[in-house]
Amino acid sequence: MPTNPALPARHRSVWLDRELPSHPPLRGELRVDVAVVGGGITGLTTAVALHRAGCSVAVLEARHLGAVASGNTTAKVSVLQGTRASTLAQRHPRDVVDAYVAAHRAGLDWLADRAEGVDCGFERAPAVTFSTAGRDSAGARAVRAEADALRAAGLPATLDADLDLPFGVSEAVTLADQVQFDPVPYLHDLARELVDAGHPVHEGTRVRSVSLGASFPLGPAPLRSVSRGPTPELRTDHGRVLADRVVLATGIPVLDRGLYFARVEPARSYAQAARVRDPEGLPSGMYLSADSPTVSIRTVVVDGERLLQTGGFGHRVGTDTPMSHHERDLADWTAQHWPLDAITHRWSAQDYEPEDGLPFVGPMPLQPRVLVATGFAKWGMTGGTAAGLALADHLVGRDNPWAPTFAADRVPRLRSAPQLARANGQVARYLATGWAKPDLPSRTPLAEGEGRVETTRRGKVGRCRVGGVEHEVGAVCPHLGGVLAWNDAAASWDCPLHGSRFAPDGAVLEGPVTEGLGAPPGLTRVIAPRS
Repeated sequence: MPTNPALPARHRSVWLDRELPSHPPLRGELRVDVAVVGGGITGLTTAVALHRAGCSVAVLEARHLGAVASGNTTAKVSVLQGTRASTLAQRHPRDVVDAYVAAHRAGLDWLADRAEGVDCGFERAPAVTFSTAGRDSAGARAVRAEADALRAAGLPATLDADLDLPFGVSEAVTLADQVQFDPVPYLHDLARELVDAGHPVHEGTRVRSVSLGASFPLGPAPLRSVSRGPTPELRTDHGRVLADRVVLATGIPVLDRGLYFARVEPARSYAQAARVRDPEGLPSGMYLSADSPTVSIRTVVVDGERLLQTGGFGHRVGTDTPMSHHERDLADWTAQHWPLDAITHRWSAQDYEPEDGLPFVGPMPLQPRVLVATGFAKWGMTGGTAAGLALADHLVGRDNPWAPTFAADRVPRLRSAPQLARANGQVARYLATGWAKPDLPSRTPLAEGEGRVETTRRGKVGRCRVGGVEHEVGAVCPHLGGVLAWNDAAASWDCPLHGSRFAPDGAVLEGPVTEGLGAPPGLTRVIAPRS
């Protein structure tokens, strides 16, 4: 199969392609010290750390545990993160880079200590960043700079281009003793610790709003004292939660008050798992290219069989349509380098790149009772774990060495101005062009998996056909009015402004939005079957 390997019909990650434990939705009212919104690695780590510190917590997940980034990651747990350390070193003082590295080392250590006792495919493996271009190329220079940055931070990075890859490499930096694992059983084990200790975990519970209008006596938990005032109230579809503090661990915060949607850039990337004809020829480490397009490589064991996992070929959310061509390019790239029997899984993930390369972790501006964690830039396994530890430290009054560097209420740095201007300039451009495009209605029947936006007398209308069912929805994002694009790879409606995504029938999948897409004006049904 040298080129054009077949892609599986189903879009689902190798981690989520199994029967999973479930947790009931919230019904009624809860009162806890800390409500954690988001059932990924950040939220669950925060909740477990708070439980161990003696706080009462509840985890509220809109869909199911690991539904978004944590269940669609490549699941590399590494402090060598492409060329991130050297990139940060170009933009920040040495102490900032040291704090970033220290946080991710702590996140790796905490995760590894816990994961070694869980049936989650835990393996130690070297992490490698490589370049295939010439030694004088930008990619090769970036690899050498990354080695220098890691060494300056006290890590034993080595340069050696002799790798077990089926193509030539001009330069490579390696950091030994990193981790790869299956994140989903790990997430469920964190949830199990919470439930066994009496802390509720609720799936299918989307938080629609957080207000500061309720009040109730505080419990005995050792939460850090903040100015007295109204207690946060979280409203969901089927109940409410009163909590002394709220942690928003939802990829990007579902509250707009901190304007984080304007300070991070949403990006999607792709991943696939494949069966190779010669498993002995599979690589032994975790690899990431410094060249463009970025390509990720590792292996994963599924039902006792070791598969090749590749990823990359990313782009800004809701742009570069049709998006399935990125999956096709990734599959072709993989087939060019390994003899494939079949691609068994295909999926994609969404991440957020912060304006200055550093995540936002801690209390929101002017709202010390509401804490956030966002902007992990594709390194949420270590970053999300470190964020959870920092959030728990803040809430129980412990000092944390890297928390000030990641402060969520920090003002934009001067050096971040070009990145901010570029990202928000793109938002303005996509907003304007989305509304300006004529998108004339078509009489051509929709093919399976096809979707399109049409401009009608009722406004922008999205039509798609998935699973033999046609859906018709309003094609304007409820968040800030962006015109949606059809994602034919993941069968979703994606907003290019700030990364909100919706299912074919308009239900919310992820992003800052909390309300789904309604039927277009004048319609009472969203779903219209067609024979």
